[in-house]
Amino acid sequence: MKIELQVADIHAAARPSEAFSLILKEKEGERYVPIIIGMSEARAILVELNQSPTHRPLTHELFVSLADSFSCALTEVDIVHYANGVYYADMLMKRGDGTLLDARPSDAISLALKFNAPFFMNEDIFVANCMEDLPSDEESEEKEYNELMEELTPDEDENGVNDAFIDQKLKEMSADELQTLLEGAIESEDYELAEKIQKELDKR
Repeated sequence: MKIELQVADIHAAARPSEAFSLILKEKEGERYVPIIIGMSEARAILVELNQSPTHRPLTHELFVSLADSFSCALTEVDIVHYANGVYYADMLMKRGDGTLLDARPSDAISLALKFNAPFFMNEDIFVANCMEDLPSDEESEEKEYNELMEELTPDEDENGVNDAFIDQKLKEMSADELQTLLEGAIESEDYELAEKIQKELDKR
C-alpha cells in the first residue's frame, strides 16, 4: 500500500551546513516525513513551488524539456526503499510502455512538481519514519536572518546597496552566519544575494 504525499515545507537542516530538510506531508492526514536534501535540489523545489522564473534552464528544467522533446512524461514517483538513512525512489516515465528509473527522492519530487505528477511513499517506510508535528525553528531563524540582513545595509540613506559594500560585509561574516543568511535568502527568493553568499562560502 502507498501513501500519497505533498510538499509541506523546506527547512534548513542542522547538519551538514549545506543540507535542507524536505518536509513531506501525507495528503490525507497530518503526519510528516523529513528527507535531507542538498542545496541545489532545495533551490529547484523552491523555484517550482514559488513558480519563480529563471534566466536560463536549470538542470531539472532541462530534463523536462528533453522528456518533452521525446514525447515522454513522468506520471508517478514512488519512494520504495529506505536503508541507513537514505531513501530510494522510482520514477515512472511513459512513452508507450512505462519505464521505471531509479532516482534520488529530491530529484524525483522536483520533477514530479514540474510534470504535475503525484508522488507516494510505501506505507511501511512512511509509518517507520513519520512524525506527528512539523519540526520548525522558523521564528528564531527569521530573527537571525533579519539581523544579518541589517549588517548588509549601510547606515546612510542610499538608493540601493553597493555591491562592494555587500561583498566586504560577506567576507567579514563567519561561515555559520553566511549559511544562515544563505538559507534566509533562498527562503525569501533573493537568488542574486544567495549566489553572492554561495560564492563567498566556496572560498572558505
